[in-house]
Amino acid sequence: MLKDQEYIQKTLNLAKKGVGFVSPNPLVGAVVVKDGKIIGEGYHQRSGEAHAEVNAIKNSSEDVAGATLYSNLEPCCHSKKRTPPCTDLIIEKKLKRVVVANLDPNPLVSGKGMEKLAEAGIETTSGIFEIEGLKLNEVFFKYITTGIPFVHLKMAQTLDGKLATSTGDSKWITDENARAEGHQLRKKYDAVLVGRKTLNKDNPHLNIRMGVDAGDKVPYRIILGNPSKMKKGSHIFNDDHSEKTIIVTGIETWKTTENKVKEFFAGKGIEVITVKETEQGLDLNETVMTLGLQGITSILVEGGKKIISGFMEQNLYDKMTVFIAPKFFGNVKKAKDATLFRDINIKTLSNQMVFEAYPLEAPCSQV
Repeated sequence: MLKDQEYIQKTLNLAKKGVGFVSPNPLVGAVVVKDGKIIGEGYHQRSGEAHAEVNAIKNSSEDVAGATLYSNLEPCCHSKKRTPPCTDLIIEKKLKRVVVANLDPNPLVSGKGMEKLAEAGIETTSGIFEIEGLKLNEVFFKYITTGIPFVHLKMAQTLDGKLATSTGDSKWITDENARAEGHQLRKKYDAVLVGRKTLNKDNPHLNIRMGVDAGDKVPYRIILGNPSKMKKGSHIFNDDHSEKTIIVTGIETWKTTENKVKEFFAGKGIEVITVKETEQGLDLNETVMTLGLQGITSILVEGGKKIISGFMEQNLYDKMTVFIAPKFFGNVKKAKDATLFRDINIKTLSNQMVFEAYPLEAPCSQV
């Protein structure tokens, strides 16, 4: 059992190499073990390309007959996709045993892969590091079973809970390390979502930078709000990937603004989606459902405050990341004028975070 855990952990680590490149497929890694040693390993590298099991077998240094295949996800057994069933190859190559972390929740598989292997005389085991496997593929597990995108809220705030100064200045609250982590999140998800006010104030690129290796990936950029009030000079309307920009606006709003912006958006390849409007604004539930129908499996919501609050109040999110910068805004107008701190010590008490530090400029302190 300990060896099984060791090899399944290896598959989980391999699977992570596919982050950002395999959607809508799951993250999968695989290793082939024979006579107590790994003779082959692989992972699913891109959607539409060979699966992890195929790559592990292909990369094996010797004959895989009689070997054990480890994978973090049940091998596929259906042909309604661009690649052949992995179970057929496993049976053909005469592997002796298959061990997985999770059964595939895809209704086309859902245990059938392991059943097919068992019927062929191959020993099967599942449930090794099952929770870890679920977390790794949380996006896939939700979308394949519900058709609803996985929604991750991301926000940055100061110690006094401010997302921006009194004048709305929010650039930059966090440092480069935190921003780089934010770009890692962008790599992970299909789309990045912000509101019109954030677009107009910050003119964000909503792409992947900060040294993050994302290959040629550009996430969808989703903007919520009245399109006629969005600045047409914004980066996302004028870069080389404007066709990956999606505007979500209200049905009634679009009726009164379509003639003003339709030609501009059409010329840029920008899609406009219309949803119902409520007293609180756009119907966020319909927004998420509609994006899911368009094949978007995951969304990173970056704000601003109204957008974040809307998703939280309607319980339309699955996960949240909060970056808390060691600074205090108070009533300053510019983010650069925030009170800063030094000699920072952070600890946790049960579920609470304790922050202890000295002001960067502390005339009364001799420390």
